[in-house]
Amino acid sequence: MNAKELARCRARLERFLADLLAPLGRKDRRHWGEVYIRGLLLDGERKSIEPLAQRLPDGDVQALQQLLGQSPWDATPVRAHLAQRMAHELSPGAAWVVDEVGFPKQGKHSVGVARQYCGTLGKVGNCQVAVSLNFTTDDGSFPVDWRLYLPERWTVDPARCAAAGVPPGTPFQTKWELALACGDQARTWGLPDGVVLADSGYGDVPAFREGLEARRLRYVVEVDRTCLVWTTPQTRQPVPYRGRGPHPNPQYVGPPPAAVPAVARQLPRTAWRTLRWREGTKGPMESRFVACRVQPAPGYREGAPEQPVGWLLIEWPPGASSTTAGTWVLLTLASKRRILDRHPAGVKGVRGKRGALRDSHGVPSGLPPPPGADSSLP
Repeated sequence: MNAKELARCRARLERFLADLLAPLGRKDRRHWGEVYIRGLLLDGERKSIEPLAQRLPDGDVQALQQLLGQSPWDATPVRAHLAQRMAHELSPGAAWVVDEVGFPKQGKHSVGVARQYCGTLGKVGNCQVAVSLNFTTDDGSFPVDWRLYLPERWTVDPARCAAAGVPPGTPFQTKWELALACGDQARTWGLPDGVVLADSGYGDVPAFREGLEARRLRYVVEVDRTCLVWTTPQTRQPVPYRGRGPHPNPQYVGPPPAAVPAVARQLPRTAWRTLRWREGTKGPMESRFVACRVQPAPGYREGAPEQPVGWLLIEWPPGASSTTAGTWVLLTLASKRRILDRHPAGVKGVRGKRGALRDSHGVPSGLPPPPGADSSLP
């Protein structure tokens, strides 16, 4: 916003920040915290301390650097208070949207910077990446928690971590582990559980889905078209011991699993439904969908443990030569499609296609299990 717009809402902003910044304690910290936030809200490409202070009539570079770099205050209570306040202000029926944001960088000294995929650039580049959990409702969206991703090349280099101020002993964590940690933090702060929505970067990871199930969180996640599933549930069977070497692990002996496109091609035309989820800028947004109960089969060749059965929602747009990636739907879901439109970054691969197709029992509305599906699937 520009200076005039900020001036019009400054009194309201100061009342809001008086409560939010109370955990900072000292009066001077709260004052410079309020100045810093005003600087962030003002228009300007660069948000580092010096250009930010220059845009403010009461900006002070030294005081702001002291607040952010040296003053011993804990940001966690402030973030918890903000999350609780915003969750109270927004309407119920929230989704927890897992997303990533990339911060392009020129140098190599910023914490976690590396050549990696950057969504901001739309390609691999030198950047930092943060994983965020966003509380999203019909009324709006805000980041509940976020964690900076620290690539493994950083965690195996203690000298580099020490030079950048990374606490000693900080372990390597994958992005899906960071996402689960964000959810755990949200629960610790007393926020109501939401339906977890994520793209295939997370949905394709069995351990991420297992983590959600262990926490009894409902979720809708995208899976890649190469995802292997059984339409009839399978269990491992013992392998006879031949008397030499270690005892073999149990193995799957039934039919091999199929990829999502193969499952889609096996379904009759009558199983598909054309659904419209909202009006777009170029007219109605609609596509063809089908839902079926399946059992995922990651690591089945190695005898990996059985996965729970859930809903697989597949999209096959009219005129397309093949299906898009599937959406994995487990447990009950009573969210609305339009909440994804409230999240600024959306969910890549999920936004605009999925989310309004489920009823309160977890069954996609108007999408019965396809004829011939195994009735033993729960």
